[in-house]
Amino acid sequence: MLAATDATLQHRPVGSRQYYTLFGSGMERRTSAPPLSLNLESPRFHPHAKGKNIRLDSQLRRATRQNSFCDGVTFSQRPVQLYQKVRLQLTTVHSGWSGALRFGFTSLDPGELASADIPKYACPDLVMRPGYWATALPERLALRDSVLAFWADWHGRVFYSVNEGEPVLFHCDLSTGRPLWAIIDIYGITQEVTLLG
Repeated sequence: MLAATDATLQHRPVGSRQYYTLFGSGMERRTSAPPLSLNLESPRFHPHAKGKNIRLDSQLRRATRQNSFCDGVTFSQRPVQLYQKVRLQLTTVHSGWSGALRFGFTSLDPGELASADIPKYACPDLVMRPGYWATALPERLALRDSVLAFWADWHGRVFYSVNEGEPVLFHCDLSTGRPLWAIIDIYGITQEVTLLG
């Protein structure tokens, strides 16, 4: 699904695209964040829905890909709310491969996936299936200790930013009528990531 749509989309900064006006302290402020604060527990990795090369720490916060450059698909343990940022740090990056982390969302409960149904790659394997949306982090941004954040809004748009930089729109028309779980494919040069609070 995404492959056909994503080919026509241009990743572009959206810092100038503002959706809400917040008032306070006598000052008007425009922001792309919703006008409410979400106090939600930060995501953890799903303990069972993961590629065969993934090892998780006991807190389900750190995922490490062992062996090879693929079979590193992971999911969040629970659905992620709209506007909730999934934040992760690239804790280990290995220069021996090419390509980098893939990330996005699914509207299908990963807990219902059999191990055999988890493919080697999020892109293109998962995104060719209905209910999966993901993209690749540009390799030039996949640096050790970089922090990636990605989120969806109620208009079905998916954004990401690196190190608190300008948000980049990478997908439109995400289905927001169902719960969404995060997809994180620890692929290529990305070898280990840690979910942040």
